[in-house]
Amino acid sequence: MMRDRLITFVLDYFGKELLDKAAKQDEVANGIQLLGSEEVKKVALGVSLNEDFLKEAVRIGASLCIVHHGFDPRVYKGRFPRSSQKRLKLILKNDLTIIGFHYVLDADPRIGNNAVIIKLLGAKLGEPLFEEFGYVAHFEKPKDAAILAEQCAEIFHHDIFAVYSGPKKVKTIGVVSGAAKPSSEHLTEMEEKGIELFLTGEASESVPSKMAEEGINYFACGHYATEVFGVQELGKVIKSRFEDGLEVEFIDIPNPI
Repeated sequence: MMRDRLITFVLDYFGKELLDKAAKQDEVANGIQLLGSEEVKKVALGVSLNEDFLKEAVRIGASLCIVHHGFDPRVYKGRFPRSSQKRLKLILKNDLTIIGFHYVLDADPRIGNNAVIIKLLGAKLGEPLFEEFGYVAHFEKPKDAAILAEQCAEIFHHDIFAVYSGPKKVKTIGVVSGAAKPSSEHLTEMEEKGIELFLTGEASESVPSKMAEEGINYFACGHYATEVFGVQELGKVIKSRFEDGLEVEFIDIPNPI
């Protein structure tokens, strides 16, 4: 039963400590959500489980899906919204196994979104940040913030929203992928940890002025764009274990946000 062997391998890879931490820190999926066919010949990887992703997973013949943003089971007074119904119908009709790793694929220090971004920037992973969803990182030598913005545009494949409100050259950065809009607690944490540049996914109206007043450079690089890395790295880990016995494919459903 490839499905169960694969699930056991992935859960063992992340380990009990990280999975237990995810259960405490996060309200959304960090593990198996729905079990489908026991036979798995192809795995579909993605950032978000939506109708477009599921249709493509079915088209390519995948029977197990691993995503960063899993199926959202929340209802209003017992009623599933139409979007959830469409997703559920595709999952059940096609006997798909659905696995979501939210916190896990942000926080993992080996293959998580933030760890990969930090590595691509050429920095060294430091201590956790924002309830351990992200990380502090350090450059060996100070780097020009404008050059880092250009580097980010290459990494994320589009121009980023950059606010140059901190030092022109930075050595200590904070990286929290996705929708990391800093609260007052987070601002205090960044002050205490000496963050000179904060890199995240989504921007919001109030954050640029807060960053300017804090004296911290601010890069918003796209929620989707900052979260394509972890699941793809997990795919490489799976492929290296199962080799020719299993196909693994990342499904890119671009989102400009």
